[in-house]
Amino acid sequence: MMQVTMPNTAETLSYTVLGSLALNIVLALLLMGRGNWLGVVLVLAIAAGIYWFLCRHRFVVVSAVAAAAAGAVILLGAAVTDIASDHPYFGILFLIAAVALGFVFILLRQGAVPAELRYGGIAAIDVTGPAAHLAMLAALRDAGILTAEEYAVKVATLGL
Repeated sequence: MMQVTMPNTAETLSYTVLGSLALNIVLALLLMGRGNWLGVVLVLAIAAGIYWFLCRHRFVVVSAVAAAAAGAVILLGAAVTDIASDHPYFGILFLIAAVALGFVFILLRQGAVPAELRYGGIAAIDVTGPAAHLAMLAALRDAGILTAEEYAVKVATLGL
């Protein structure tokens, strides 16, 4: 009888991320063959975001500031591509969305805190203070996911 071993969580995450990147690249090539340059830009932007947030480090705390900046850059690229490919209506919509996320980025950099938003009792956007982030980082350090040096860097970025 053949024994089947299950991969651990880190291996599963690695396989999933690599599979996602491979599928994004294949999809970009297929879209390029059809001449859909907006699709190519968007798919490659998603692949770049996956690499930036997941592949560079084993563990990265993605802040709302980084997510807003990445989203704004992706939408700006989509706007430029749409305007260049004679789809100005969609390009203007993407540009408005990029400006809105850019505004969110500026507000977050200035220390603004997003409002709490709940859907059916589930927090979609939850206001958490630095104490909650510190507790999360301490739990990750205690679990061995973060080293003491990584923990110190993350705490320093929180300003504590």
